[in-house]
This record gives sequence, structure tokens and C-alpha cells, in this order.
Amino acid sequence: MTLDTTTNNLSAECTLAQRPDYRDMHGKCRRIKDIPLPYSNGILLVRRCGCSCHRKAGGRR
Repeated sequence: MTLDTTTNNLSAECTLAQRPDYRDMHGKCRRIKDIPLPYSNGILLVRRCGCSCHRKAGGRR
């Protein structure tokens, strides 16, 4: 198994998708954008997944 250590903050789905038998899990990841904390100045409630699969073909694989 080869883990991509250059990406940070992977979702559970994309972390699992790095295993050979679970490659299709990338499609189940819903963390495709940052979600800011309401009424805050740049504080994020949820950070988008750092997986490279989201940078392909319009942001989602």
C-alpha cells in the first residue's frame, strides 16, 4: 500500500480509497469545498479534503 503523504487533511473516504480494494471510495467523498464557520473571519468549520482526486475534472472525481 502506498500512501500519499504530500496531501493533508484527507477525508475518511479518500484515506480508505488509498487501499487497492477501496479505490471507488473517492466518489463518496463529500468534502469538496471549505465550509466557513458562520459569522467568523476565515475560521473554517470543515476544511475541504486535500486529496488530489478533487483537483481532476471539475473538482470531483
